[in-house]
Amino acid sequence: MSKRFLGAALLIVLAAAAAGQDKSKKTYELIYEDVQVLKKQVQDLQARLDRTAEDLHVLREQLKVLADQVRQSAADQAGVKDDLKVIPSQYQDMLRKIDQLMVEVQKVAADLAASRAKEPAAGGEAAQEKPSKESSPAKKPAGSKSGAAPPGAKAAAGTSAPPAGQTQPTRPAPSISPQEAYTMAYNDYLKGNYALAIESFKLYRQQFPDSPLADNALYWIGECYYSQRKFEEAIDAFNDVIQTYPEGDKASAAYLKKGLSYVELGKKDEAIAVFKLLIAKYPLQDEARIAQDKIKELTEK
Repeated sequence: MSKRFLGAALLIVLAAAAAGQDKSKKTYELIYEDVQVLKKQVQDLQARLDRTAEDLHVLREQLKVLADQVRQSAADQAGVKDDLKVIPSQYQDMLRKIDQLMVEVQKVAADLAASRAKEPAAGGEAAQEKPSKESSPAKKPAGSKSGAAPPGAKAAAGTSAPPAGQTQPTRPAPSISPQEAYTMAYNDYLKGNYALAIESFKLYRQQFPDSPLADNALYWIGECYYSQRKFEEAIDAFNDVIQTYPEGDKASAAYLKKGLSYVELGKKDEAIAVFKLLIAKYPLQDEARIAQDKIKELTEK
């Protein structure tokens, strides 16, 4: 009886051991499969990381290219700003050259007019001599003595009267163009004849008020006063330029010279106010840069 019991127990133990081995085997297989799945996932993640790294590298290159483009664009904009700063100075140089050319043209015109004035008026003299030879009084005036000239004959002896129906030719009055008048006045300014230049420019503005150079003439009046150190009169002239021709090409220069006139008068606050207004109105002009330097110079004193 005991032997049977022991045998049965042994069989049960062996069966349990076999069942445990099968269970352990299945557990190991499950763990192995999980490990394989994890490996696969790790590989997928690694592949994704590699692709992400490649994308990041491409993005870095693109960012580098964009940065280069931005720097180039900034450099181009700086170049454009520099060019814009140069344009006003080139414009002023061009105006100065034009003024010099006008002076030369005026000299040539004056020489030509002088040479024409020296030419004898042959036709006029012949016309004047002919009537004097042919005309003779038919009768002596009544009451006149023999050999006595009639009244007024002595005065007319130097100039013979033209025959009836014929008018005595006269030389046309010399005329001057607005450009010539302006050039003559500006030439006086260049020579330092400031008083004469002021009168010439004032006369120019009276005779040619609608000329494109009317604002320039008014500005040069202020420059003449400034050169004479008549700074109050210069300020009045520059104020006229600013108020009458606010859009003219001399407005910014008038602001600058007005401020400089205040500096010469020792009126520091007024000068700074004028310079600041100049910078606000004409930031790209050369005069604005000069005004900035003057403000810095005045505030540092």
